[in-house]
Amino acid sequence: VLIETTTRTAKEVDEKNQRNADTAGIDENKCIAAMKAFVDRVVVGYQACPYTRDVNVAVLGPIGYRYSSTNDACGALAAFWSNICELLATPGDQLSTTVLSLPGIGWGMSLEAHDRFVAVSELISRNLCLFRGDDVFSLVHFHPRYERNLIHPVEKPAYGQLPPQSWLPAMLRLNGNTQEADTFTEEDYFCSNFQRRAPHTAINILRVEQLEAASGPQAIVDLDLGNGVVEKASGIKTYSHNAIVFAKVGRETLEESLDAEIDMQY
Repeated sequence: VLIETTTRTAKEVDEKNQRNADTAGIDENKCIAAMKAFVDRVVVGYQACPYTRDVNVAVLGPIGYRYSSTNDACGALAAFWSNICELLATPGDQLSTTVLSLPGIGWGMSLEAHDRFVAVSELISRNLCLFRGDDVFSLVHFHPRYERNLIHPVEKPAYGQLPPQSWLPAMLRLNGNTQEADTFTEEDYFCSNFQRRAPHTAINILRVEQLEAASGPQAIVDLDLGNGVVEKASGIKTYSHNAIVFAKVGRETLEESLDAEIDMQY
């Protein structure tokens, strides 16, 4: 990977020094424990993903929890590719999937932290697709302030991110959940963000064969968004299920649970 750089400006040096200071006390063991608590609550408890059996086992075999303390985009990219190489070199029954914790990337709950997460996750996703790695792996991005309406493009798919929030009513209708599609409020739909609101930035790297083993080949369908607009979409059943479950749990309870997992890191 070749990345062209220039000398950092004084402002950029100050920003880098501030990131170093903000992330200096992050503890790996506490972060991994918090991430496992999130996986147990959301992925297993709410059945947000059909391919995870428990906090340690996915469809093909064990889940690997990996960690990098970097707060630098290039460092995050290096850690990501190290995980890809590990998965390529390890049979699925020995390592089914990995959850790569990158707490230094967009640490905290500020809008600036979310923006940095979005930028670095896009860099990683584009880099994987550049080398056709998306034929072998799928990505799922997480951040404590995850908000799909703040991720570009807002009204189009973004690799590794949730589908556009505005697509959820059409997904519910296509899945047969017409009552929810007719009655859900914007607040209800907003709660879907919490399936990606983990205690810190992380990437779940999934083998495509794992997804197919869990739910069959990814079905791409025509999603009618109304007004003559039709988009290609997948994961209709999963995203519809999650929209309903998270709306029923409610924002207040979801925020309280997430805050408790974030507190585990300190």
